[in-house]
Amino acid sequence: MAKTRDPLGPLDFVTSFFAMLLAVVIALILASAIFGWGGSTLGMGGDSVCVATDLRTFDLTEDPYGDVRKDDGIHRGVSVSPDGARLCDPDPGFREQALSGLTEAPSAVVFFGFVLLTRRIIRYARQQGLFSAELARRIARLGWLLLGGLLVAGFLRWLGEGLLLSSMIDSMSWTDGWFSVSVPALIGAVGIVSVGRVMSHAAALQAEADATI
Repeated sequence: MAKTRDPLGPLDFVTSFFAMLLAVVIALILASAIFGWGGSTLGMGGDSVCVATDLRTFDLTEDPYGDVRKDDGIHRGVSVSPDGARLCDPDPGFREQALSGLTEAPSAVVFFGFVLLTRRIIRYARQQGLFSAELARRIARLGWLLLGGLLVAGFLRWLGEGLLLSSMIDSMSWTDGWFSVSVPALIGAVGIVSVGRVMSHAAALQAEADATI
């Protein structure tokens, strides 16, 4: 008899890899805090804080390097690089570091949270079987959590960027950040919800079939 392939094998492999990556990242963060290593972690802890904006901020259509005037309202010490309009604060305080983290950390939290919750669902499916109403509910709940997490992370990134920009340029408002969410990720989240609903129907049919035997 041919050996039956594990239907959860590929997903198990991918999520195991990212779970190990998460463990390595946490270890590096702890080591950096203990030994005082330099570098930025999730946008925080670096020597400078940078944020990108549109060239239209300066009413320019070309790289603003060397062309940005003092009356553009850029605060003292803030530099503008030639690769687009990337502004950097070379001496950020706690507030600027926290805002920089707000532009990167939420997305990372959503990603690793999704990986860990998926690992739990895989373990539950192997213990309880693939056709159960509870498994279907957990999968649908995972999709809703991912969808909400993506939107919240996008909002926090927009807020963090806007507040950073307003702290560097007088003419910028806290609402001038960029709201962006991965469309494929949103579709994937909705797809997970749909899979959960389909499995809920499959579980009901399986229960009816078991009852008639």
